Amino acid sequence: MLTVKLYDEKPYDREFTAEVRAVGPMEGNRCRIELDRTLFFPEEGGQTSDIGYINGIRVAHVSIEDGVIWHETDGSADIKTGEEVKGSIDWDHRFSNMQNHTGEHILSGLLHRDWGSENVGFHLSDNIVTLDTSKTLDEADIDELERKANEAVYMDIPVQCRYFSPEEAAGIEYRSKKEFDEDIRIVTIPGVDVCACCAPHVARTGEIGSIRIIHAIKYKGGMRLTILSGRRAYEYTRSQHKTVEELSHMLSENPDTLPDAVMRLMKEIETYRLEKREADKKRLEAAVASAVADGNGIIFTGETDNITQRRTVNELAKSINGVCAVFAGDDLKGYRYIIAYPGGDARDAAALLKERFDAKGGGSREMVQGSIDGDEAEIRQTLNEL
Repeated sequence: MLTVKLYDEKPYDREFTAEVRAVGPMEGNRCRIELDRTLFFPEEGGQTSDIGYINGIRVAHVSIEDGVIWHETDGSADIKTGEEVKGSIDWDHRFSNMQNHTGEHILSGLLHRDWGSENVGFHLSDNIVTLDTSKTLDEADIDELERKANEAVYMDIPVQCRYFSPEEAAGIEYRSKKEFDEDIRIVTIPGVDVCACCAPHVARTGEIGSIRIIHAIKYKGGMRLTILSGRRAYEYTRSQHKTVEELSHMLSENPDTLPDAVMRLMKEIETYRLEKREADKKRLEAAVASAVADGNGIIFTGETDNITQRRTVNELAKSINGVCAVFAGDDLKGYRYIIAYPGGDARDAAALLKERFDAKGGGSREMVQGSIDGDEAEIRQTLNEL
């Protein structure tokens, strides 16, 4: 027998009573419970399920199978078939999902109406909301879409949810990814969207508060939009504002001038990096000359970039047939190494360092690289055994 979906007619109710139809065991001392009716929305339509409690036992997930809704608990439940139980949903979780799902309808409806772009994928989890649309959009399109979506929020439009018979639905133009041969639940936001959907929604668009598109990438010939609505959008904006304030304080800049300040800082860092690379190059050139004169191909140096480190190893390998290595770092924090072995196999050096010091890394016969924690003198002594 199908489960009565109380959430269809009463999405704002938080508690209910129901009769237990079945209780089944699950792995890990958990169980699943079938009720004759429920406020718990199951996972479907791209949206995660409601969570909450039945007789004080936590419901961690809800699923639907052939119209029967199962409530999966975190632990065992002393509940019997035929018993009347009390259920309560986690309202904050439910309302967040209602805000975000309705926000997705607004965006999808506008994309369909104004861009001729269709919703080809939707995922609403507890952490992220994504909307896949069939056409690519440029930055101006994204900005305009977000602006129009929030205008729809400000207009506080009523959101209508009701079932239609197939015959009734035949006369309605609505969005849907599949065909129906049974009654169809259609969500209508007048002037914005008409779409077949099974999930709870807010009663009016004003309850969403705001809609943000926080990320957009090209995806399978169209776009994947990461979106946030309602409380999630507020928390995101609040967090971003806090970050901007902290950066403004750190850089002694007004928020409006932060981009220019960051650009100046990046240029200064790049100038410093190039100057340091040139200084490292000269210092290591002198170390190479000294090493070649001594017949020793192992150099220890302070931190330097990978390009300079590799170039130095190649210079050593031009004149030394044995182990040619540059270790960048110090005994306290460890070293990054690059090793060549013109007269042998560089992988032998990596294997020896792994055996003696549990070093990480690998590569080819010609050259290996990795990281190691150890004492300079001990590392030198080990490599000199090759």
